[in-house]
Amino acid sequence: MSEGEITQIPENINIVKELNRRGIVNAICSRNDFSDVENKLKELGVWDEFVFPRIEWGPKGPLIKDIVEQIQLRPASVLFIDDNVTNLNEALHFVPSINVAEPTIIPTLLADPKFKGKPDPTCKRLQQYRVLEAKQKDKSAMGGDNISFLRDSNIRISFHTDIEQQFPRIHDLVNRTNQLNFTKKRWPEDIEEARKVFEAELQEEFNSNVGYVKVSDAYGNYGICGFYFIQRDTCKHFLFSCRTMNMGVEQAVWQKLGRKHIDIQGKVASRLDMPLVDWVSFVPDIDNADNSIAGAASRPTVCLRGACDMMMTAHFLRTDVETKEEFNYPYEGWEIATTLRSALVNEALERPINRQIIAALPGIPENRFATAAWDETADVYVFTFGQETFHGLYRSKTTGMTIPMGTYALPYYLPGGPFEKFDYTTVPYEEIQDKLPNTTRDQWNFFRSEFSFVGGFNKDIFVKDLRTLFSRLKRAGKTIIIVGLNSRVGRDLGILSAFGQINELTLPVAREFGVDFLDAHQFVKSENDLAKDGSFGGSHYERRVYKQISDAILNIVHDKIKKMETISSY
Repeated sequence: MSEGEITQIPENINIVKELNRRGIVNAICSRNDFSDVENKLKELGVWDEFVFPRIEWGPKGPLIKDIVEQIQLRPASVLFIDDNVTNLNEALHFVPSINVAEPTIIPTLLADPKFKGKPDPTCKRLQQYRVLEAKQKDKSAMGGDNISFLRDSNIRISFHTDIEQQFPRIHDLVNRTNQLNFTKKRWPEDIEEARKVFEAELQEEFNSNVGYVKVSDAYGNYGICGFYFIQRDTCKHFLFSCRTMNMGVEQAVWQKLGRKHIDIQGKVASRLDMPLVDWVSFVPDIDNADNSIAGAASRPTVCLRGACDMMMTAHFLRTDVETKEEFNYPYEGWEIATTLRSALVNEALERPINRQIIAALPGIPENRFATAAWDETADVYVFTFGQETFHGLYRSKTTGMTIPMGTYALPYYLPGGPFEKFDYTTVPYEEIQDKLPNTTRDQWNFFRSEFSFVGGFNKDIFVKDLRTLFSRLKRAGKTIIIVGLNSRVGRDLGILSAFGQINELTLPVAREFGVDFLDAHQFVKSENDLAKDGSFGGSHYERRVYKQISDAILNIVHDKIKKMETISSY
């Protein structure tokens, strides 16, 4: 413009508009007076077709670098067009991986496959970059203090598991994201083939946690911005859209999901191992204005105690509530099960002599019997009792304290069914020293001499423990939810029968104490609801069943909170 009046080229204006409708944004870098360029482009009706204008008198190289950094794209994804070869070379000097071309390329852009983009008739992506532009301006106005800026941005994250409904967007994220794609495992481009691969990945591991992330802040709603797929303790997929770059979203999500291991592939424009991200709020759904449960001073804390069913249900719950998770785990060849008895042992451990006895035993990790169920440190308690079939019970000859003990190193499944257990006290040390190498002779001999075998599941002990636990938690004003066991669907008749007996013992006590009881059979109706892992019974269900269970739990939690809020308002 400084060299004379510009001539409008309608074809080029149409190209800019069409690129925006393909989700390909356009920026300006020009040596001119900012106001002159702005006024002229507004006169032509195209000023709003551009983002991140850098218009000033000075070298273009630094301006190009600033645009690329502010717009948060990989240089390899950017094309700089200029009629001056010196400017093109200067851009390459400051941004080595950028693509450059002279204006003769402009008429060919729309036919070039590299500029095919994706249909975006409402120019949604352009608007997203306008939001980013506004954020960058406000950040600069705060002196570039990113953390202070983020704290003022009201960043909100919600987790979601309806993968099938949003699969096209997730498919696009998996295959298109690079800068914040930590795992870079791609799916087939054909979406139906990609669905098959995803379904196969789900079947690889029963203990899988998969979901997507939506993000919003004071500047706007960014929609679906991330996807994670965790198998046991490793992230198979962990990736985010660059539109959330430098917001702390990927770090906050990683921390929230338990800092699972990630085998990071290639270059990533972010580090996860940063201090705790405390400027992000987790809400049930960023699109829902009524997020009262998340907007409370503190979200309710839910203690989940049980076996596989609770472990899988936790994946869906922990994004809506704070959780204390108490599940089974291995320790030095022993199985540490979160049975009802292992919680009620705390009553006996109030006596010093019982603590001394426990300290002399094998297979007892530190805090073996610690539980929020006894400490009363949660608001809501969710229990399942499938693990009552796991271990035998042993009683101290000195004090009468009864504890569960279990290991796969000794006979575990016996012909008599789930309630029949093997008596460990009949086994001499020589027979277990190779199977349980961390168990010393003194520990084993003390266990055999101090404890007598009670047997497997004991109905009287179980009901007594139920009454004690329910009474204790109810006195403390806690909400208790029991998720019943599947006793009808499947082919393992032994476990179905055992689970039926546990349900029959639990239900009347739950009614007596006003405890919520979720009947498993409202969720599990046929073998189609069971996991495809060959178990054919028990508490291994399809993922959608655990989602239904988690929704039922959340409904109870929400109802309790609303009632408490109603009472407190009087």
